Amino acid sequence: MKIAAIDIGSNALRLLIKDTDTPNFLETLDVINKGEYYERVPLKSGMDVFGAGMILPKSEITLKAALCRFSSIMRAYGVVAYRACATSAYRDAANGEEVVARANRESGLNVEIISGEEEARITRFSYIPPHCFNGDTFVFADVGGGSTEISVLRDNKLIYSHSFQLGSMRYVCGNSTIEQEALLDTAVRKIACKHERIHCIGVGGCVKFMSQYLNARKGLKSLVAPLVIKVSEMKEVYSVLCTLTPIEISKQYGLPLERADILTPASSIFLRIADSLKTDEIIVPAIGVRNGIIAELYKQYGE
Repeated sequence: MKIAAIDIGSNALRLLIKDTDTPNFLETLDVINKGEYYERVPLKSGMDVFGAGMILPKSEITLKAALCRFSSIMRAYGVVAYRACATSAYRDAANGEEVVARANRESGLNVEIISGEEEARITRFSYIPPHCFNGDTFVFADVGGGSTEISVLRDNKLIYSHSFQLGSMRYVCGNSTIEQEALLDTAVRKIACKHERIHCIGVGGCVKFMSQYLNARKGLKSLVAPLVIKVSEMKEVYSVLCTLTPIEISKQYGLPLERADILTPASSIFLRIADSLKTDEIIVPAIGVRNGIIAELYKQYGE
């Protein structure tokens, strides 16, 4: 059975179609097998919202065109169940609900704007902690373009979750605030004081790239998640990023320009969290909104 996830973020929108008959389904959510499909469309809605406060016409046109194409692809693949979610930029946009409503009418899809807490819950859904970590505390740090979600799980029970208005694209647009930085620092330090045996779980395109880059640099042949980042090594790369322009980052690290411009600010947020937690490593599993949607649909329809 084919199921699908559409994740509309501040920087891009993504379509993931998975086949529930795939062996070891939940362990291969980030692997695209034969008969499955993945597409990422640069959108940069966050640039509109965190700069002008609303989704601008050009971004709305791109969104509608992509969703109409996604709808056709899903029909062609015989998708039985799907969920489509829009996150931070659409939560904050003055016209977010109107834009999504128009896109739904044109595409025939049902895109929903979800809260930061729901975004964090969906993301966590696809992560299965190793048995050897039973009793340990897991701090999920999901750094996106428009928001950062922090969640704390112990014994698979949620004990804290909060969405902060801090994201890589907000920094690019000059939309970040000292108040939100202080709130994040305070919250994470309290977590560090209350709990022992803490594992930091990094989520987002930046930390995924950083984990692959650092491990490839060390000659690690397999770059299949979960990977581990040494915070000290990430700091070394970050110090170099701070001296480079987005164009230079794109050329030096082989990233598209629309992703290169958010790598430095996203890295700074992860390092801020790691320092507050006093952790020396970040675990980077293959999880995210699209993976969580697929895992939840699988639990509902595919098991």
